[in-house]
Amino acid sequence: MSTQTERVYKEIHEIRENFGKNVTVIGGGAHASVRPLELLKNGFDYVVVGEGEKTFPDLLWHLINDKDPLKINGVVSAYAVHCPSPRDLPPVNLNDYPPFALGMNIVGPIEITRGCPYSCKFCCTPFLTGGKVRHRSIKSITEWLQRAVEMSGFERTWFLSPNALSYGGRGRTAELIRIESLLKAVTSVEGLEEVFFGSFPSEVRPEFVSKPILEMMKSYVANKTLQIGLQSGSNRVLKIINRHHSVEEGMNAIRIALDCGFVPHVDMIFGLPGETKEEMHKSVELCHSLAEMGAKTHGHVFMPLPGSAFENEPPGRLDQDSRRRLGELSRKKLLTGSWSTQEILAENLSSRSGN
Repeated sequence: MSTQTERVYKEIHEIRENFGKNVTVIGGGAHASVRPLELLKNGFDYVVVGEGEKTFPDLLWHLINDKDPLKINGVVSAYAVHCPSPRDLPPVNLNDYPPFALGMNIVGPIEITRGCPYSCKFCCTPFLTGGKVRHRSIKSITEWLQRAVEMSGFERTWFLSPNALSYGGRGRTAELIRIESLLKAVTSVEGLEEVFFGSFPSEVRPEFVSKPILEMMKSYVANKTLQIGLQSGSNRVLKIINRHHSVEEGMNAIRIALDCGFVPHVDMIFGLPGETKEEMHKSVELCHSLAEMGAKTHGHVFMPLPGSAFENEPPGRLDQDSRRRLGELSRKKLLTGSWSTQEILAENLSSRSGN
């Protein structure tokens, strides 16, 4: 990831010092897909751009069989003539690939949705995985869960999705019937004791939240929390960052969640481009109001992520009063997240980008 580059490049330098060219180093992932040439300059031999499920095994096969890897669409090296963008590459069908390395007993959350139709300017997801939403089928999800239960004693599952309540649709509307079909199927997997849906590491967009959906979810899920992406307490800032929802819709979703017995964990980003000091204070004040309502905040400081529309914007900075008031919530365990270290990470990321 972009926040890891300093450590990773140091490790690559040490590998080169110890082993020279006797080791082939391959990079992939979010930062590699956005800035492949940067990786090549820092000692990588090949970079896999975009989704790696097909490209990476193809690259390994070509290397093992002494074939030219640059014939693979999505592989870049120092000798490459063309450097592709993730958006130029064909999308992966999630059903064609396993969600985790079950043969090595490595299991984790199942990615059920990839891509996002919204273009929030702080996020690099649209650049990396496209604006068209793809879903792993219920059949594929349940089959892999059953295997995980049988082979590794897997007892609970989480899901990965940019917006869990869009599962099964095109990403613009909540899909109650398809979500219930998914939850009914996975909770019927023999040996699986708990299913977590709409909680971390997924989140839900506030305008997708409704009482019928949450009441339905309560019949199936084990989670008592609901991760809601609000991001700002200012409608003007929400418009700047292209969120396509309002503060009022966010507060309505929070109240519905509380009424349905869920504890909302509300994502907020401080120091967004265009945000005034007064608007930051408004967002911080909103976090205190959420605490009084019975909700919690998951805090972030804006980081200019490569691949996002805001990658060249200055890093987020908290003023002293905001930092103090967020610290109060954090000490009371009403604010979670890496907001305190993200301010430093954002500065480092920005300086390496030349901003």
